[in-house]
Amino acid sequence: MLDDGEQKWIAKFSASTDLYSVVKAEYIAMRLAREVGLDVAPVQLRSVLGKDVLLVERFDRVRIETEQQALWARRAMVSALTLFELDEMMAAYASYEKLAEIIRHRFANPKATLRELFSRMVFNILCGNTDDHARNHAAFWDGQQLTLTPAYDICPQSRLGQQASQAMLIHGRDRSSQLATCIAAAPSFLLGRDDAIGIINHQVNTIEAKWHSICDEANLSEVDRALLWRRQFLNPFAFLDVPEGIFSIEK
Repeated sequence: MLDDGEQKWIAKFSASTDLYSVVKAEYIAMRLAREVGLDVAPVQLRSVLGKDVLLVERFDRVRIETEQQALWARRAMVSALTLFELDEMMAAYASYEKLAEIIRHRFANPKATLRELFSRMVFNILCGNTDDHARNHAAFWDGQQLTLTPAYDICPQSRLGQQASQAMLIHGRDRSSQLATCIAAAPSFLLGRDDAIGIINHQVNTIEAKWHSICDEANLSEVDRALLWRRQFLNPFAFLDVPEGIFSIEK
């Protein structure tokens, strides 16, 4: 935990066992998430004693100025796991569709929130973040209504083959990391088929357009770029069985 006087940050460090720059991969995913239009926690990338460090701004703290000094207040938050009324042993039953139902009943501005959640779900698949479990989704509570917190912990995960599954169910009992699964679930988010396809195409185009510049921003090596591109980011498995209208991806 860090405090620079104006903001509070969480520092995430690289590990000696990392096979690629995990810290930079998360930075790139978080930056691309913002580029596609998601509400995400601000991040910075630093190098300390030759080690990469990711700084993530804490959105659960609010700085309050008083006559004597500045104080920090805690914002009330609740995880999606708690909203589901599940414990860790039952987390595998967490579902995006169930979270969408909760949003319709208990969240402020539900229609915009549903679009945001759908967009986060799509982006997790496009960037290879399969660790989207129910503790990695949360909401602020103001005593009357809930609102989604900024997205956090968007970190591409290693995968052995092409196939992958998300930590939360997407449509029914299906958790396949595929865009076709997202489109099937779109009605639960009050989205039509064309709206869902439009969100997907916008994200794919933005990722392709911004990939090199954000990798340059992170000073990511060519070796790691080759490892992440079309494996974690825009993996071909995500595009299997997509309906007409989804933009093709470059080789």
